[in-house]
Amino acid sequence: MGTGCTSMNYKRMVDISSKNPQSTNVASSIITRKKSNPNSQEEFRKSRTLSLTKKRSLAKEKDMSNYVEASAAEIEPYATKTSEDKDMILTALNSHFIFTSLTEEDKEQVAESMQLYLFEAGAIVFEQDMTAKSYYVLRTGLLEVYVNGKSVNKIKPGEGFGELALLHDNPRSATVKCAAPSGLWGVERQTFRKVIEEMNTQIYEQNREFIEKVTLLQPLNPRQKDSLAASLVIYKYYSGQKIITEGETGQQLFIIKEGTVSVQRGTQEIARLHTGGYFGEMALLNNAPRSATCVAVDGPVKCLVLSRETLQKNLSNQLQDIIEKNTIMEAINKSETLSLLNKHQKELICKDIDHRNYKGGDVVIPQNTLCKLKLYIIISGRLQYARTSHTFADKGTCVGDQYITKANPEDVKYEDDMISASDMKVGELTKYKFEVSIGGKYEDVVKENAATNILRKVFLFKTLDSSQMKELFSIINTEKFSDGEIILREKSQSQHVFIVKRGKVDICKGDTVIRTVTKHDYFGERGILFESAASATCRANGSVTLWVINNNDFINILNENMRKQLLHRINMWDERSELEDLAIVRPIGKGMFSKVYLVHPRDSKTLYALKVVERKIIEKFAIQEQLLLEKHIISLIDHPFVVKLIRTYKDYKRIYFLLEYVKGMQLNDILMRIGLLSNSDTQFYIGSLILIIQYLHERDIIYRDLKPENIMIGDNGFIKLIDFGTAKIVPSRTYTLVGTPQYMAPEVIVGKGYNKNADLWSLGVCMYECLCGRIPFGNEEPDCYKVYEEILEKELEWPDDIDPINEAAKALIEQLLSRYAESRAGGSIDNLKKHEWFTGYDWDNLINEAIIPPYTPDLGDSSEDIENNGGHVYMWDAPLDNESQGTEESLPDVSDADLEAYKKSIPQNWDENF
Repeated sequence: MGTGCTSMNYKRMVDISSKNPQSTNVASSIITRKKSNPNSQEEFRKSRTLSLTKKRSLAKEKDMSNYVEASAAEIEPYATKTSEDKDMILTALNSHFIFTSLTEEDKEQVAESMQLYLFEAGAIVFEQDMTAKSYYVLRTGLLEVYVNGKSVNKIKPGEGFGELALLHDNPRSATVKCAAPSGLWGVERQTFRKVIEEMNTQIYEQNREFIEKVTLLQPLNPRQKDSLAASLVIYKYYSGQKIITEGETGQQLFIIKEGTVSVQRGTQEIARLHTGGYFGEMALLNNAPRSATCVAVDGPVKCLVLSRETLQKNLSNQLQDIIEKNTIMEAINKSETLSLLNKHQKELICKDIDHRNYKGGDVVIPQNTLCKLKLYIIISGRLQYARTSHTFADKGTCVGDQYITKANPEDVKYEDDMISASDMKVGELTKYKFEVSIGGKYEDVVKENAATNILRKVFLFKTLDSSQMKELFSIINTEKFSDGEIILREKSQSQHVFIVKRGKVDICKGDTVIRTVTKHDYFGERGILFESAASATCRANGSVTLWVINNNDFINILNENMRKQLLHRINMWDERSELEDLAIVRPIGKGMFSKVYLVHPRDSKTLYALKVVERKIIEKFAIQEQLLLEKHIISLIDHPFVVKLIRTYKDYKRIYFLLEYVKGMQLNDILMRIGLLSNSDTQFYIGSLILIIQYLHERDIIYRDLKPENIMIGDNGFIKLIDFGTAKIVPSRTYTLVGTPQYMAPEVIVGKGYNKNADLWSLGVCMYECLCGRIPFGNEEPDCYKVYEEILEKELEWPDDIDPINEAAKALIEQLLSRYAESRAGGSIDNLKKHEWFTGYDWDNLINEAIIPPYTPDLGDSSEDIENNGGHVYMWDAPLDNESQGTEESLPDVSDADLEAYKKSIPQNWDENF
């Protein structure tokens, strides 16, 4: 957690061949963008070839034949393929029928897997009637083909042969002999099949995951999504290339997987589409000419393409309904009033709205109709004024929404007939049916939504659906307490669950505050599960407003997920093992001032992390206030993505923090292992960090050292933020230079004061690092001052040795790395979550841990460590392993005079709450 600079190399190498035995990519969703760096590519080729060679040796052990094809060759397993070699191989592959069903990615992977065989003149590549093993492409030299001993053909460079060997092991129909020294690229059948299997499995899983994020396809059932994932074809378009042209007949639907597409009508750009966007649907449905031209812009664009035939086969002609529902939902979300409804209410509007078809010129809304009577949603076509033909409303737009949502709207009327410009479809809903759909008067419903939205921030309620949230709203009461007032007394029977709406509540054992409950946290839950007395006294810390739920009412909404969450939390808070009862399993980490050990109580196999700080370190560097603040802050936090404090200990040698154990890996180690992250995987990690930052900042907590080393990926794949040693409660501004230089915001460096927006700069550095494989400022720079100089003066640059970054992602990184701190959030964290890069992202599923994580570490069973440890209880008054060694090496030297001054500045009873 320190500020020291060390030499860092963030250009990560990618080794897709070596699966670490301690990590498993269960979602197969991490995509490494191909680097053009020749050294990286050479390492990639070497590792890939080694992997394939090992797989081939396993296959040969199963082969009953002793025949070895191309036995006369010298194999060059690490031979580098030039661009000409690759083009030659791909041309040869494209000329044979067995490769026609392969995607371009498949063919490139097959080409990459081929190794070089070198033959002398007169050597035999394979003999007639012998078992077929491999497919070859002649690189250099000349080959002669013999059938029954007679020369029948010659093979020249660039030609492929032996392709049937990739289908089966039937005997060769001819002998191939070298007429001159020759080099051949070759691939065996087992390798070929494995490559194709791995590639297509990966593509399918990526496509299946991507389909889940495409709003157009959300209404499909799992079976339909599975079927589509297997049918998608990927096409790549370069900047400026036309994907579809206005006036053409449409036979395909395009869904953007990566990149940006410009939609143009004539010479005018009318829209820009990004990842998850789609186009071509209307021409596909109606077999009509394309209504616009779509052009790839800002770098390569990858599209998933579905043909009319595939869609009809998989969706049974339901695409029309899907698109119409999506258009209605798009219009609702664009409306200032209707967008405030919740997801369930919006879906009910989609279900209840009446669909009306109109011919060109038909009157849709007659003149003098009251605006408050009905809601109109333009599903297709365009609505225009009868007199002027000017557009009144286009596709995906609401009409009348601002009137039907008012309690007492004015009698405003339409001043002209509104007619259809061409054939069109309109969704219509009367005010009465609208209120039935949303469940009441608009203003009452929106107020209830606002309250339930706040309640959804209480993690205990995160698994409740809309109807259950409505029930919760009906059973909840509000009570206020003044400073120092006892809300719940220790050993008394609690009849309620309390949730903090505003203020703080201290949880006390005797006179000691063991933790503090803040906004959206809860207490009193023990009485629901155990009907037992309260284990602590709960006292208002200042003025407090609480939501209060009667236990009997709470039981009615209690589901299994909530029960598990309550039990897990109670079990952690109930941990009463004393320091002398803890057994050390092994060291698991080290900070600037501390060491961390994996421990467990001797009568339990529950694992914890024990952070240990020596008193002589505390005295030497006067960090007692920092430790007190760390204890206070982490005791305020109860977030699923943040490590929890269980309790603290002290003795005459050390201070101890007993923490929730996160069995997993640092995000930094995962990035080093797997290389660049895909767009969607980066969204997962950055989105998770945004949820944490929002939670901390709502409590005036600034973290100040956000970086991959402080982010653990648990064995469930979700993140846990650790190490709050640099965190601080900052209602306004602070001035301390603290953190890791490469992740520091400019305003932290210049010393003129900074606020919580400094964390957003660090978030931008992390996002850049995930997508680019390096940090934007101070990469590989050991000198702190040069790092600071780059942060303050260097313009943001994008690496040219990887594929271009998604434009929406670039825009978000540029926003987060703005030197004007107030612009980083775009006004608020909620606005940040609405950024274009997060379009369609399901934040509820993320916090509910209902998303498949990109990477799940597999670190084995920790119970084996406990068994091997033998339950040994450490004598805590003895020296720990290598105590003080290694820790102080990274710390600045302190003179004897300064040390004495530090000691005098430390109050004797500073640790009374540990």
